[in-house]
Amino acid sequence: MTAVCALELRRLNKSFGGMTVVKDLNLSVSAGERRAVIGPNGAGKTTLFNMISGWLQPSSGAISVGGKQVVTGRPDLLAREGLARSFQQNMLLNGLTVLENLRIASQALDASRRSLLRKCGSFDSVIALARAAGEQMHLGSVFDQRVQELSYGHKRQLEVAIALCGAPRILLLDEPAAGASPSERERLIGLLRGLPRSLTILLVEHDMDVVSAVCDKVTVMSYGEVLATGTIAEIRSNDRVRQAYLGGVSHA
Repeated sequence: MTAVCALELRRLNKSFGGMTVVKDLNLSVSAGERRAVIGPNGAGKTTLFNMISGWLQPSSGAISVGGKQVVTGRPDLLAREGLARSFQQNMLLNGLTVLENLRIASQALDASRRSLLRKCGSFDSVIALARAAGEQMHLGSVFDQRVQELSYGHKRQLEVAIALCGAPRILLLDEPAAGASPSERERLIGLLRGLPRSLTILLVEHDMDVVSAVCDKVTVMSYGEVLATGTIAEIRSNDRVRQAYLGGVSHA
């Protein structure tokens, strides 16, 4: 039985002036798969993520979600197709509570966002969705805390929970464990592993412990191209990958 393709990139290119950052890149991720994208500094991983999520317009090529080619360079339209992402840098509203952050994220794709004269607490379905996303990332005990009061680990969990508020089918995670302590990292790994397998996950991550614990397959990029794709064991034993990335080259 052929696996359903959740995300497909065909001959994706991105150039800035005379510099090509991503070159003729093809990538196919099956529904429910957990895929990591790794590579050395300058490999083009961030540029690739920004194109997939609509924050950057490709120079050429096509992106399909669930077999449907999508309009590139439009984060709003991609979100409506079921694609969500977290960011490596903190994008949280620090002066608001955890639940308020989640409620705003949940309302972004809901028709109630146009209801300007109703109190925010009156949107029961939106608040229920916000709570459900927060509970998935074990944030129920801190719903009423302001973000600025949270531990760093809870902030990382909240960033993922916000991405889950849109009930996505595909979740892009940009270094979700960056800066986390060993205990915070282990908690986050456990939470990511516990997400439903109906959710396709694509993550950029330099921490190979996170990659090996969460992901089924790994795609290695080098100089804007795919160098190799395979299981963790296959990637670790690949001589070209060891030379380009795992063999001591500084991580992205």
